[in-house]
Amino acid sequence: MRSAVVSGIIGLGIFLFLLSALWSTIFPPTARWTDEKANRFAEVKAKLHNLSFVVNVPKPNLQRGQDLGVLKAEYEQLKKENAELDAEYTSAADTPKTVARFLKWTGLSLALVGIIGWYAVSQTR
Repeated sequence: MRSAVVSGIIGLGIFLFLLSALWSTIFPPTARWTDEKANRFAEVKAKLHNLSFVVNVPKPNLQRGQDLGVLKAEYEQLKKENAELDAEYTSAADTPKTVARFLKWTGLSLALVGIIGWYAVSQTR
C-alpha cells in the first residue's frame, strides 16, 4: 500500500513536470490576445505619440479648427485605454509562464517527496 502511494506521488510529480513543459503550447498567450487587440493597441500608441507633441508642449502650434481642450481630453482617454490594454497584454503574456513555473516546481517537489518516501519505504522492509 505504501509503495503504491509513493509511486503515485512520483508519477504525479513527473506528470506535472512534463505538463509544465507543454503548458505554453497548450494554452498560448495568443488565445487571450487577439490580432484585433494588437492592432488597437498599436493604433492607440500611435495616436498617443502624435498627440503628445501637441498636448505636452508649453505653447502648442495648433492647426486651424483644432481645440487644445478637445485634444487633451482625447489624449487622457487614450492614456487610460493604453493602460488597460497594456495590463491585459501583460496578463496574457505572463499567465502561461506563471502557471508553467508553478507546475514545474510543484512537480519537482512532489517527485522529490516521492523519492524520499520510496527510500523510506525501502528501508523499512
